[in-house]
Amino acid sequence: MFRYLLVFSLIIFSIQSYAQSVTFKITFEVSDDLKQPLAGVTVKNQQTEAYTNGEGKATIILPKGKQIISFILKNYEEKELYLTIDSSETITVQLNKETKIEEVVITAKEGKGLTSKSVIDRQAMQHLQPSSFSDLMELLPGGLSRDPNLNSSNRIVLRENTGGPSSYNTTSLGIQFMIDGNVWNTNANLQTSIDNDQMMQAAANRNTTSIGTDMRTISTNDIEKVEIIRGIPSAAYGDLTSGLVKIERKIGRSPLEARFKADGFSKQYYMGKGFLIRKNWSLNANLDFLDAKQNPTDEFENYQRLTASLRSRLTTNLWKRPLEWRSNIDLSNNIDKKKYDPDTGYSLTDSYKNSNQRISLTNNFIYKLDAKSFFDKFTLNTAIRQGYESIEQVKLVQLSGPRALSLATVPGENIGIYPGTRYIAESSTDGKPLDLSLVAQASGSRKFGNLNNQYEIGLDWKYSKNFGKGQQWDLTTPPSATIGTRPRPFIDIPAWQNLAAYIGNQMLYNLNQHQFSLYTGFRISKLLGIDNAYSLSRKVFTEPRINFQYNLPHWIIDDHPLITNITLGYGVLYKQPTLLMLYPNSRYTDYAQVNYYHNDEKYRYVNFMTYTQNRENKDLTAAKNIKKEIRLDLSYRGHDFFITYFREDLKNGFRSTLQTQIHTYKKYNTAYIDPSQWGESGPDLSNVPYETIREFGNYTITENGSATIKDGIEFGYSSPRIKSINTKFTLSGAWFKTQYRNTVPVLERPTISIGGGNLPYYGIYQSDLGYINENLNYNLMIDTYIPNLGLIISASLQGSLYNYEKKDQRIPEPISYVGLDGIVQAFQEEDRTDLYKQWLVRNVSVTDNISTRYTYTLRANFKVTKIIYKSLRTSMFVNRLFNYEHPYYFLGNKIERQAGNRPYFGMELNYNF
Repeated sequence: MFRYLLVFSLIIFSIQSYAQSVTFKITFEVSDDLKQPLAGVTVKNQQTEAYTNGEGKATIILPKGKQIISFILKNYEEKELYLTIDSSETITVQLNKETKIEEVVITAKEGKGLTSKSVIDRQAMQHLQPSSFSDLMELLPGGLSRDPNLNSSNRIVLRENTGGPSSYNTTSLGIQFMIDGNVWNTNANLQTSIDNDQMMQAAANRNTTSIGTDMRTISTNDIEKVEIIRGIPSAAYGDLTSGLVKIERKIGRSPLEARFKADGFSKQYYMGKGFLIRKNWSLNANLDFLDAKQNPTDEFENYQRLTASLRSRLTTNLWKRPLEWRSNIDLSNNIDKKKYDPDTGYSLTDSYKNSNQRISLTNNFIYKLDAKSFFDKFTLNTAIRQGYESIEQVKLVQLSGPRALSLATVPGENIGIYPGTRYIAESSTDGKPLDLSLVAQASGSRKFGNLNNQYEIGLDWKYSKNFGKGQQWDLTTPPSATIGTRPRPFIDIPAWQNLAAYIGNQMLYNLNQHQFSLYTGFRISKLLGIDNAYSLSRKVFTEPRINFQYNLPHWIIDDHPLITNITLGYGVLYKQPTLLMLYPNSRYTDYAQVNYYHNDEKYRYVNFMTYTQNRENKDLTAAKNIKKEIRLDLSYRGHDFFITYFREDLKNGFRSTLQTQIHTYKKYNTAYIDPSQWGESGPDLSNVPYETIREFGNYTITENGSATIKDGIEFGYSSPRIKSINTKFTLSGAWFKTQYRNTVPVLERPTISIGGGNLPYYGIYQSDLGYINENLNYNLMIDTYIPNLGLIISASLQGSLYNYEKKDQRIPEPISYVGLDGIVQAFQEEDRTDLYKQWLVRNVSVTDNISTRYTYTLRANFKVTKIIYKSLRTSMFVNRLFNYEHPYYFLGNKIERQAGNRPYFGMELNYNF
């Protein structure tokens, strides 16, 4: 269907109106409910509009046929008439005074444009009372409230259930964040820890190199509006696969605002103000501090965030044309700290600290040209961001006995050392990522025949380079005796550059009461400055984007129109690999050829054979996602409903895979070493017998080996506010089905010992574990607004109707295998009875792919916002005031789930001076 969309649309748009010469003069007389004429009423249809005069009259020329005429006047209810025009006439219209109460919206609004998106405004954020951007995900279709987890990285997911396997993080990496029109770039993030396992994987849990933006680092206090595009964005946006988050912060004059929030996990403080320097120049400043502890009683693990921003907007004239200049200076400091409580008996020295400081300067220019020009607006956005990142780790290492270390930084034979069996290891990772971006765009609008066009063309350049010192530690006191790497300065890694050009056009065509909108866009991009050995250096990526919307003629039901829109979309999107994927650190494998430990220190000697393995994958390419969606929007008398079906095919996501090379080294018989033959460089090995050993040298590379296939249905309904009880009902939810699959062969060696040694073969298997996650989430929000009391009360009932999980059935037999000769051979039937190769047939349990279906859950959340006195506002919330998880059955057994209520609650105060 999607492949014919463009052809179909062009045919529709090429149809010319027929018999437009048959027209009639229609006069409308508009009055209020007291029969008094109303002046200034807008009277319009899709082609023309007019305004009533002092007598309440307006005359327009309409073609023969069916027409929908709208009547709009402030403080009056909008009215539409469904007419059949076949002669000139005068029509009397009465407008009623608008009696609806002041509206407040505390949920996300679903966009009705050409792509699926959710819009979250300031009012909704104030009522939600978020601690970080992560909390806003509850407002999306299928989103549920979750307790903050500020002591580990928070990755964003769209259109899938949270908690997917870490091998499928491309969907998070492929969600692009934009703040005030500038991209938040993470391609130069190289902050990996030297010791990920320290303190129960404290470093691994805070690693953000593969997930993109850590949502903990974004404060919501100064955000005016957020648009989360889940569908197909325009061609102006690139280097993404899954979605786009556009953040607009407050700009313009505003009172001094102070906010304090406290909950069971954190305390947050905020102050901000907007100044009007001159009539055409405003300045906004804000300061935000968050102090979080996952366990309030644990003083030894916490996360802190400090952000400050200064934003300027100046409107002036350049060459007699309007120019708007927006300039921002932003500072941020994020610190993760963890150390052991001395009362637990653990070492007093062990500690972990991850700090991330960033300063950014952005300048955005909007220059409006002559409205008659082909391009009537020119936009230039520039950004410079400099980061200062540091991971500092201290660890007490206690070895069970003498261990040998190699200090070699080049391959070959080398002499090692014996460190002490107890020492303090200090290590650090120093990163200084620099991100530059420039986007230049020209746009305009013009009517060609009956087609209204809005078009854009632009260039997008991004640059990322890390000038840090990289991973550093003393080779004689490493954090682990089996460390497989060496220090490497980040400054030695080449820069990442991406240049893209794009063009797009949105056409609008009206045919009687039918309206058609079509956006067609095309983006072309290329990585620059990459070595010719990479296949990426020869590739140019093309991304077509199409969105089509059909607005059906209004159906008049009880004198009110039913508005119906059908929207379709198709898009190809690419996410380029990051610097860490393109240029990973080499793998060092050290084999002890001589390990001679003597009681006399001067006779101790260790000789290594060191191999270095370049882990760069020259065949790595960009991850590609194909997105399709179709949406139905209905609106009637303030009742709004939408339902969207989508499918996303990302079949070459990034994945770390195991590889192996055959290494050869000598194993000397130390019983033949004669201390009397000791020289300055150690013993004489010329007469010492040895055995040549062949061993698998394992390492990992990044491949395009993960598939994430998403199918789903999103839906939402919102009612008008019921006047008698000032209450509004909003229901949203989603059915998500996500398939996670490995798409490259898997290398695996069974953990079996034969003759005291490891199996001398690795099996190469068709696939590793695959997963299917499926669930249906719902969220019913009931909110009541009482203007006289300045009170908003909301309750939400949310949960899952079901959750379904299933693992793929693994294939026991390998498709091939590799031995210590390095030759890959096909696995044959006779290998099943071979003494060694029979163990390559994996023990695959019949329970491997047994599915689990969890039944429904229900939880109740409660929030209140109250204006106490003038500009003083207080809010409080309780999540999981009620929580129920229905029992489910597994293999015929009834499983009772003890959900536990354990409410999560908090409060905040806001004051506008």
